Amino acid sequence: MSIIILQLSQNAQHTYTGLGILEFFKDIPIALVSIFLVDYIKKKSYYLSLAFALFICTVCSFSIPFLTEFWFLKIWFILIGISFSIGKICVFSIIKNTTETEKEFSITMSRTEAAFMLGIFIVNMEFALILSSDYQEFWRFGFWLVGFISLWTGIQIIRHHHTHKNSEPIPVKKSKIDFTILLNKSSLLFLAIISLIIFAEQIFNSWLPTFYKKSLNSSSFFALQSSALLAFFSFLGRIIASKLIHRFSPMKIFYTSLISGIILISSAFFIGQESDLKIKILMFIFPLIGFFIAPLYPMLNSKFLGNYPEKKISRMVSFIILFTSLGGSIGSISTAYIFQKNLANYYLLFASIPLILILILSSLFSIKERMSINKNDHET
Repeated sequence: MSIIILQLSQNAQHTYTGLGILEFFKDIPIALVSIFLVDYIKKKSYYLSLAFALFICTVCSFSIPFLTEFWFLKIWFILIGISFSIGKICVFSIIKNTTETEKEFSITMSRTEAAFMLGIFIVNMEFALILSSDYQEFWRFGFWLVGFISLWTGIQIIRHHHTHKNSEPIPVKKSKIDFTILLNKSSLLFLAIISLIIFAEQIFNSWLPTFYKKSLNSSSFFALQSSALLAFFSFLGRIIASKLIHRFSPMKIFYTSLISGIILISSAFFIGQESDLKIKILMFIFPLIGFFIAPLYPMLNSKFLGNYPEKKISRMVSFIILFTSLGGSIGSISTAYIFQKNLANYYLLFASIPLILILILSSLFSIKERMSINKNDHET
């Protein structure tokens, strides 16, 4: 998304708000699939469904250089959104089914999310090299790397499925969509925090290169390097968090990362007011933000889902994907509006708002969890 926004924003035919809408075409299919297909995916096979999602990604990646119309990008992101949603449901469920304790679940979740950020780092570095070469007009062919990786991974998953059929979940009858989850205050509070985390991540993941190009006047190469380094520091943050779980609880890591991220963004905003220091310091501070923000999502997920009933895990995952997709869409569209109105100087201030809200809501979430534990102990 960040690569496409960066490249198309240089074309006068595309407005920032128009590009921000692309996030909507990616996230709405994610929401719909997570709600209506979760039972079908569970019944069919997590591994085969995951391979199918990767093959969709393969087709999309190989076709994008030849279909350059803007309407095709909308269809392209719909297909990407569908494959992403299927993939996320399958990965969450496979991890839950193959881990036994909350700590083991937390470690696996953190490492998986770290691998996700490592993939973003590699792809952004690839595009940065393409855009700084003599072949920058062929930048769309950079997606072929994603296509080859998706194809290879899909084939490996099918092979794994054929040799480990006994690890498949037991087929279940299709059940009605259980919206009663939203009536549980703890679950609703958790989903609200998760959506805000993705809101905050989207502000950086999709729009940081554009901020570098528009406000800091950097080259496309350096702009994409910023996104790559953001992903790399996010990878480091999640890997280190997975190690720290052995010594600290997920929520301690969560709060330490969150407060550190707020302090760093606030510092960057005030530094940015000094024009002489702005470019020199901000270009190095921004990628470091990923180190503190990245652990928030897996830590909170592991805390909430670690003790969640296994029979209901797929349905809860579908709601997580629904709320995160809405948070991502709103985050991207809101950020696009800021750039459209030439308010890029307030980009940092805007990015701090969801983090402050996360701190407030997560404090309420922790208080509620503590009260629930005390109540259960008292009843016992």
